[in-house]
Order: sequence, then C-alpha cells, then structure tokens
Amino acid sequence: MIDKLFETLVTKTDDIVVVFDTNLDDGGPHITYVNPAFEKLMGYPADEMIGQSPNLLNGPNTDKQTRYKINRALRKGKGIRTELQKYSKNGQAHWLDINIVPLHDDKGKLQCFASIERDLSRYKKMERQLANMALFDSLTGALNRAAFMQHAEKEFSRAKRYNRSLSVMMIDIDHFKDVNDRYGHAAGDHVLQIFVEAIEEEIRSTDVLGRVGGEEFTLLLPDTTIKSASYLAERVRERINKYPYIAGVHLIEITASLGVAVMTKKDGDFKDILNRADQALYKAKHAGRNRVKLAA
Repeated sequence: MIDKLFETLVTKTDDIVVVFDTNLDDGGPHITYVNPAFEKLMGYPADEMIGQSPNLLNGPNTDKQTRYKINRALRKGKGIRTELQKYSKNGQAHWLDINIVPLHDDKGKLQCFASIERDLSRYKKMERQLANMALFDSLTGALNRAAFMQHAEKEFSRAKRYNRSLSVMMIDIDHFKDVNDRYGHAAGDHVLQIFVEAIEEEIRSTDVLGRVGGEEFTLLLPDTTIKSASYLAERVRERINKYPYIAGVHLIEITASLGVAVMTKKDGDFKDILNRADQALYKAKHAGRNRVKLAA
C-alpha cells in the first residue's frame, strides 16, 4: 500500500521528480525515472530521458560553480539543496529549486539519488520586478533618487581616485505645474515619459539619468569636461524643445532649464557637485527659463 501511495504521490505532484543512478563516471549519472511533471515542464518524454545524463538539461546560463557543488556532494553520497537554471527541450530557461536526496537500501547501501525540483521561474520574475521597483522610477524608467545617488557616489569616488572628469546636469521642465493644471495629471505623466525619451536620444550609454523630483531630473556624465557637458546640455535642451509632446488631442509645448557643474578638487562628495548644478539651474530659471547655465 505504501508503494502504491508513493507512486500516486510522485505521478500526481506538480513538483518534478528525477531519479538517477550512482554511476558518476562514463558520462553519468544516468536518469532512470522522470515523473509526468518533468515531462510537462521540460518537454522531454520519459523514454527520451531514460539513460541520459541530467547534464542534458544544462545550458549557457547554468551556473558552473553550482554544478561543481552538486557533483561534489554526489561523489560523497550526500544530498544537496540549491537553485539552478536548466533548459527545456525548446530551449526555454527555468529556474529550479533542487533538492537531491540519496536513497539507500535496507542495509544502508546507496542505491540511487532522487531529485525533487520546483519551478521558480515565476518567483524569479517577481524578484526581478521587485528589484526594478527598488531601482527605477515606475513612470519614466529613469533611476529613482535613491538608486541614482548611490550610483553617483560610486562614480564620484572612481573619478576622484583616478583623476577623471565628472560632470552633472540638472534638468527641470519649465512651467510643469501649468501642464498638470491645464491638461490634467494623466497628460502630465505622459509628458514626463516623452521628456525622458527626448533626453535619452541625446546621451551616451555610459551617462546615467535619474528622476530626483516631480519634474526634475539629474544626468550623470562620467569622463566629461565642463565644455563637453555644456555642449551636450544645449543639444538636450534643443531636443526637448523640438520633441512632439502629444497627450490625447493636445500638442503641448515643452521647454526645460538646465544647470551644469563639473567636479573640482574642493568637492568632498557628490552632493557638492549636485548643489552647484542645482544653483546653476536656479540661475537658468530666473534668467528667463529655456536655457543652460554653468556653475561658477
């Protein structure tokens, strides 16, 4: 009755069950059993897998260090619990929670290993989404303030250590409150998204854009002199002016003010550069907006 119950459990469970022998040489171990859950997720019929090595399921992103740890445990006749990325027959990657247990006979002799595996792909996707939520502004896709500042401090330390240039650009949408008041917050949100698209068309892959306020953005420019940053700021300003901001049936005219600063020997941390860029932005606003000002 126990054997029948065990067979029912293994065939009905949603968890993958793979049994393989103890022959770790000659391309082993070799699979002796896979349950229906394995066939469903991995796409291999049982008769195709019998006699094959579990390594058949490895792929380009299957971690070699984890594979080594598994092999080392098996050679010691021990079990192991880990996570590993494996690949189905159609090439789709699956993150699996793997629990390998050694099975012994009545005399304590090792007979085989059973691997009970659970698909973690959905949970891994959720992890990535949560990680993105912690780093990126959900509306515009730019780094959020905390993530931007963390990255900027590291870049500041690198620039100081290796005596490299580092510039910062503060960018603020002119009269953005009027956009929200006149067209509504949904239109304002759409403008912010288009605004970021316009900026990203002008910057390099090494430049980092962060949303640090409602309509205020900061651009980190590694290895960039004040002259190059100033030139880029004018290009960004012009791109912002020319970009079509369409919200529903409305074509909205958008301009921006920009302040630019470069790292100096007196700067103790990144906030010193940021403050000077912010002061330059303030001057651009009070000089009539839609212009670039350089920090003193």
